[in-house]
This record gives sequence, C-alpha cells and structure tokens, in this order.
Amino acid sequence: MVGLIVWGVWMAILSAYWAGQKQNGNIFFIAIMNTLGLIAGLLVWWVFNNQNWQYYWLSSTVQTTNLLGIILICYVVLIVIEFIQGRAIKPAAAK
Repeated sequence: MVGLIVWGVWMAILSAYWAGQKQNGNIFFIAIMNTLGLIAGLLVWWVFNNQNWQYYWLSSTVQTTNLLGIILICYVVLIVIEFIQGRAIKPAAAK
C-alpha cells in the first residue's frame, strides 16, 4: 500500500507540473499510467478481501483496513482530473 501511496503522490506532483507547463499530452499519459496502478491496486484489494486468496498468496490471513479503499478512490479522482486536464486544447480557428 505504501508503494501505491508514493506512486499516487509522485504522479499528482508530475500532473501539477505538466499542467503548469501546458503539456496536456504528458498529463494524458500519466492518467494512463495511473489507470494501470489502479488496476494493480484493485487486484491487491481483491486478494486481501478474500480469505481463500489470502491463504493462497500469503499462507496466512491479514486484517484489512479501509486505507486501501481510500487510496483507490483517490486514484479514481486523480485519473478523472488528469483525463479532463489532458485533453488537448484546440487552437482557435484563423480568421
């Protein structure tokens, strides 16, 4: 979970930097990378919320917290913001 938190914070910083530089294509790429991180987080959430999968992957059970769910919700919000910011702004038509 710490890896997901660090990755999300780093991507949020990069998104803010690229938004300041008006690099919309880079923000869109970061949104795609965060989508892959979200998928990885959902897989971890799926394993940790199923006791049989915990025994298969971890050979013991682990108490889960709401922290992973909060992290995944933050990822969804970050991805939506990045997709909105990442859309290329079309220049005005010449007259």
